[in-house]
Amino acid sequence: MALWISALSTRRARVEADRVSVGTAVRQAFKEYVPVTANVLPIRTVFIDALEGGTIEAVYAEDGKDIAQGQPILKLSNPQVHMDAINREAQLLDQQNNLRNTRLNMDQQTTRLKDELLKLDYDLRQAERTWTTNQALMGKGLVAQQEFERSREEHELLKGKRRLLVQNIATDSLFRLTQLGQINSSLELIHANLKFLQDNLENLTVRAPIDGQLSGLRAELGSTKQRGDHLAQIDVMTGLKLRARVPEHYVGRVSPGLHASFAFGGREYGVTVNKVFPEVTNGEFEVDLFFEGGQPEAIKRGQSLQVRLQLGEESEALLVPRGPFFQDTGGQWIYVVKDGRAVKRAITLGRQNPDHYEVLDGLEAGEQVITSRYDLFNNADEVVLE
Repeated sequence: MALWISALSTRRARVEADRVSVGTAVRQAFKEYVPVTANVLPIRTVFIDALEGGTIEAVYAEDGKDIAQGQPILKLSNPQVHMDAINREAQLLDQQNNLRNTRLNMDQQTTRLKDELLKLDYDLRQAERTWTTNQALMGKGLVAQQEFERSREEHELLKGKRRLLVQNIATDSLFRLTQLGQINSSLELIHANLKFLQDNLENLTVRAPIDGQLSGLRAELGSTKQRGDHLAQIDVMTGLKLRARVPEHYVGRVSPGLHASFAFGGREYGVTVNKVFPEVTNGEFEVDLFFEGGQPEAIKRGQSLQVRLQLGEESEALLVPRGPFFQDTGGQWIYVVKDGRAVKRAITLGRQNPDHYEVLDGLEAGEQVITSRYDLFNNADEVVLE
């Protein structure tokens, strides 16, 4: 390679043509995508954690086998949980009996008041009959004034007692309605607590929440598990999905519905972003992708695939091949080749994907450019390709 400066101060360099890479600017459909690595996972996975701690007493299921919803997986032993449940149950049953006795006493009180009203009505009728008779006899002078007044006052007294008793019955009825509502609510709460205690004991027997394939079961007889410890998982194997990790730089541009593709077995397959997990870990976030129009038959759970995640709609653009020239120019200029010579030209680049740069200004379709490194040219204005 040779470099010289002409009289017009044009810096020129000579280089062998086979030492550089040349590409052609073409106008074609542009897909802005990012390559990501995806793992093949079951379409749905349910994780099983210990709701109560304890020692593994029995194991009923085998890792890797199909399991039905409700089928027991393992059983934990926890004497303290049993003892606490028994004590708590005794307290709740005692409260339940007290509330029922209170309700019974209220019923008895209501019955007693009604009985008193019946007796008072009977006495009132007797007093009214006596007073009415005395009124008739008083007119004939056949009864003493004192006896007449006594019968009248007794009649008035009983009428007053009845009014008071009726008021007491009405008040008792309203109070009873309020109290019965509170008692019934308390009894329902106690019943719910008793059921919770029973369910808590049932939690010591870990059961499958769904139909699927049991995996990741780590259960040795006699080992101890704490509340919240991961026990196993159940995979729904009716279908598969892909889970990919995407650089956090694209977190604002990835949303459900975006398309992606990957090559497998000599064919191209499409997938669609179904769910985005926005939490960023180690500079990446995760997305779930579902297959479009079926999945490859030979694909297996756990495989890794190279997926091209499309970031926007396909559009026509002027493109140049990607190359290391970008490291030397930052995309601000490029060497354009014509008749065995390459000349610097300012350009403006836009979007990019792993294969192409989009050219917004500075080139025309069909023009050829050098895409390899420019360090051989010593920043020459013109390169002669020999």
